[in-house]
Amino acid sequence: MKRVIQCVALTCWMLPLSVAWAQDVADQARESQENAASTPPSPFMAIDEVSRSDEKIQAFLNERGWVQGESPNNPAGGTLVVTSQDIAADPTSIDFSQARLIATEEAFLQAMGELVAQDSVNVGKRMADRFMQNGLPQEVEDTTSLKALGDALSSRLAEASVQTLNRVIEELGGDVSGLPQLNIAEREQLLFDEFVTETTWQAMGELSGIGIFGVIEEVGGDGPVNNGRVSVVVVKSDRFSEFGRQLRTGDVAPGQAIPVEQIQQRLQSQIEAGEPMLGYFGVQPIADSQGRYGLMAFGTGAPSLVRGAMDEFEISAELEAARSSAQLMADGWLAQFATMTVQGQKESARRKLQERVRETRADGTAREFSSSAVGRMVNNVLRSESQAHLQGVQTIGQWSATDPTTGHPYLGYVKYWSPATSAKAQGLVPETVPESGTATTGGRSDSGGVPESSRSTGAFGEW
Repeated sequence: MKRVIQCVALTCWMLPLSVAWAQDVADQARESQENAASTPPSPFMAIDEVSRSDEKIQAFLNERGWVQGESPNNPAGGTLVVTSQDIAADPTSIDFSQARLIATEEAFLQAMGELVAQDSVNVGKRMADRFMQNGLPQEVEDTTSLKALGDALSSRLAEASVQTLNRVIEELGGDVSGLPQLNIAEREQLLFDEFVTETTWQAMGELSGIGIFGVIEEVGGDGPVNNGRVSVVVVKSDRFSEFGRQLRTGDVAPGQAIPVEQIQQRLQSQIEAGEPMLGYFGVQPIADSQGRYGLMAFGTGAPSLVRGAMDEFEISAELEAARSSAQLMADGWLAQFATMTVQGQKESARRKLQERVRETRADGTAREFSSSAVGRMVNNVLRSESQAHLQGVQTIGQWSATDPTTGHPYLGYVKYWSPATSAKAQGLVPETVPESGTATTGGRSDSGGVPESSRSTGAFGEW
């Protein structure tokens, strides 16, 4: 009974304390609100005040059920990468349209470099396990950087015996004839170059089957970054690799193809409406509910046309140059898609890659190994190796239109390949392909300012 009385007394004593504490908290909250009202905002801008790229990318993926990385929900269950590049020109500049195309290609090369770098690191870690008996430091084992992995391996092996180095460098495919004359620093550089070359070369063999499945563009706005930004959604899939192998070899089954007439029908409404197909870029593998498939390639030209400042000859020359550029772009994307399927493991590709890795800047500093740099390096090697003789590629659409947001003119070509078009080109089935679509020019409009806007496409979708 005594304990009960003590507890009740203690409770009674705490009640007024709780009221006082709550009053104190309320006073503090009121004081902080008054201070916040009188305090100027932070001098530092939040990212979402000038850019909503991450937000828009996530909304784009959520709408389609896709996720970054590897997922069965992604197209063909592939690995999905999203990369972005700023447009390096103001929308009021005549150079804006070309800068937009360059930004889109740079974003794609960055994505390709990211995929190669990921595979290179995985290959490199497997190699390091063979070469390093004592293993690598934990921080290096956990790294996602090829440069960090190469630095760790080369620095640890540089002081090994000549016999050990001979074995490692020969396994990496390097030349050991001059090894005894090299000092420690030169040995380290040789090991690094051969390690990066071999891992990147092997990763290139896994590079086939890459398609661009979406483009997200932001233009305008009042923030300091108002030229705009382009993001691309890139998918790598084993199933797409098979498309590329067939494109290269011509080993096809016509019944597996989406009929060209169906693709033309889907394009026709956009061509007739004069809609700019700026949301389609590079090669996009497509498949229908019956498992049939095809490959579409989109090439875009950006003629620099200035109202009232050009004569008829200048306009014609500019249009012809843009058309030629668009056709070459579409053909080039298909050739590269096919080339990546078989060229990654060619010895000539390895030699060219080795030359690129060994290159240094004029000031002697080491080569950059960012995703963008790796993407450009691999792309240059692939282009130099691209000798694919493609059978059955058809132009199925041709368009010209004005961008309703910026007022800039664009034109483009859409090319298509499928097992059926390849078989027809080889004379395996009768030729029954209808004429390709015709160009339609959208209306031009003057643009006075560029308000903030964004738009996106995905998987041969709407613009």
